[in-house]
Amino acid sequence: MREYRKWNGVQHRYEPYYVPEDKRLCLYSEDMDLEVDCCQCLNPIRYGETYTSKEVHNGVGFGYAVCPKCYEEEWERRRVWENQKENSAEE
Repeated sequence: MREYRKWNGVQHRYEPYYVPEDKRLCLYSEDMDLEVDCCQCLNPIRYGETYTSKEVHNGVGFGYAVCPKCYEEEWERRRVWENQKENSAEE
């Protein structure tokens, strides 16, 4: 297993995130047809169809390629975290 970093928006810190060795997580490629694996669901996808993850990052904070479905789920989690943050600030 390879270790990556996954942002925990509730606790506001990175946590270890483990991915099998055979998965092809990608930060950047000029080849839009390159087959990579989504950093969240680990399913194969062409690099040109991916977004940049808001949660799974390298050591300096760059996001890995994520499929559209997982990207939308990341945004939804972020909305929840931001609402929790606003609600706690109002109390």
